[in-house]
Amino acid sequence: MRRNASILTILSVAAVLACQATAGGNQPPIISPQLKLKSLQTPAMEPHRGEESEAHDEVSDLQEVWFQIDYDGATIGYESLSTMQVDLSNGDARLPSQQESMPVVRRRRETRLTLKRFGKDMSVSAHLETLETIDGVLQSWSLRRNSADGATVQRSARWDASRQAFVIQGDGTNATKTELLQSAVQPRSPILSAWLAAPVLERPHQWSSAVLFPETSSIVNVEIRQLTPQSLRLKDGSTIAVTRHESWPTNQPEQRSSVYYDSKQEVVLVEQPLLGRTLRFYRTDAATALGEANLESLDLQFVTALPLRRPLLNLERGNAIRLMISVGESEQISLPSSDFQSVEQKTANSIIVRLTRPTTSTDPAKLKLPRPTTRPEQKFTNSSRWINFTDEGVRRMAVTGGGAVTDPQQKCQRLARYIASHLRLSAFSTSLRPASEVAKSKAGDCTEYAVLLAAVMRSAGVPSRVAVGFAYVPNPASFAPHMWTEAWIEGRWIPFDATLGGEVNPLTRLKVSDSALSDNVTNGTLLFIPLLNLLGRATVEILPDESPTAQ
Repeated sequence: MRRNASILTILSVAAVLACQATAGGNQPPIISPQLKLKSLQTPAMEPHRGEESEAHDEVSDLQEVWFQIDYDGATIGYESLSTMQVDLSNGDARLPSQQESMPVVRRRRETRLTLKRFGKDMSVSAHLETLETIDGVLQSWSLRRNSADGATVQRSARWDASRQAFVIQGDGTNATKTELLQSAVQPRSPILSAWLAAPVLERPHQWSSAVLFPETSSIVNVEIRQLTPQSLRLKDGSTIAVTRHESWPTNQPEQRSSVYYDSKQEVVLVEQPLLGRTLRFYRTDAATALGEANLESLDLQFVTALPLRRPLLNLERGNAIRLMISVGESEQISLPSSDFQSVEQKTANSIIVRLTRPTTSTDPAKLKLPRPTTRPEQKFTNSSRWINFTDEGVRRMAVTGGGAVTDPQQKCQRLARYIASHLRLSAFSTSLRPASEVAKSKAGDCTEYAVLLAAVMRSAGVPSRVAVGFAYVPNPASFAPHMWTEAWIEGRWIPFDATLGGEVNPLTRLKVSDSALSDNVTNGTLLFIPLLNLLGRATVEILPDESPTAQ
């Protein structure tokens, strides 16, 4: 056995701090108690989803929870945990025969800690993805951890039943290194809070299990104990009934972590020892976890764009461009298709995106097509807390900016130019303000420009929504995070950008999500969350277009 004394390693894996002090590759056999199946239903976890998620029903089984991380009375970071059920019929997982009846889930945990020691930045971020049964038996995992000093750890592994071992690829210094981590039993996932109270099992009040910790590539024997129900005082002062589970490394009983579950078996608080104090993970919503105390850290991430090796050419004359977008081998990537963006999934971690520009109104092929008579859903025409176009100031801007033009496309162009000339640009923020406030202040960043333009479009009778993604920047060549507006015109969503003052070339936009900004959107931070899956991770390569009009 060896002890892990690195404070940086401890900080970078906040969710398993109490269990990382002991590590080793040749531990004695660890046998968990025999467990009985009770139910195959997963613990209920309330997802925090905005309006934009309604367009992606294919991931409707995604469950997501957020935590705000406090230490010694200060908020120092956030963590998100998403869970998605896996369809075994698609060959996504191969289980030993004794586990074939157990539901399998894919979990993704993102942790960000902003810390300093003696004035030195020790901030860390970690992305852990696991494939595991609902009771935590680990099938595969991948980890990427970045530290403020530039150190990176990236490794992945898959359980090989024939060798009773995890085959691990990569370590902190060599991404191609392969090693075996053998175990007498298949260990459980390090995301203990997700499976400690899983209702599929009947357990004694105290038992033990082998748990694998990817940061140190080690398997640790962990003691687990369920305590009698108790009351817990939350941060808002309210008190609820909870069930508490304790866990600790067998040879270090003083390193005890606690997970508190409410009556729905949802995690409300996680406590872990750290340097003589307690690290606390309070369950909250995404806006709170990423907002206020963490907005500064979040905004810093948005200065990072998706770089290109060379600039895009012939944007004004070309009709299409093709881009290959990739992330790490152990990660996954997806983007939505839209009127001018088609997406082809090449592998789990790479896609080909083809961006096209709309045909002009003088195009004979277009003139032969019948004009669409359908309109989009009512949410794209309604007034809401954000798109409150019934406000007198917004209505006045719509009338003045749109003028007497009746053609919807020309009207939207005029409105975008009007807003661009009447608003002054301010520093970027993830906050969201109603259109009425923007009309009064006449200032904002791309978020305010997009919201106000959507409002004046609806006031003029044109259905609208906001879009979030990346806009092309020629110098240096890259795609930078941005928000713009889309208008429903002749059966298509046409992009307009009030920040730039007019209709935009779809060849310069990579869309990640869109939103009607209905009343259930609680914070602007929620709109930008999908971008976090690409920032600092994705690479973009320009491909030759396959059409005769290639640039």
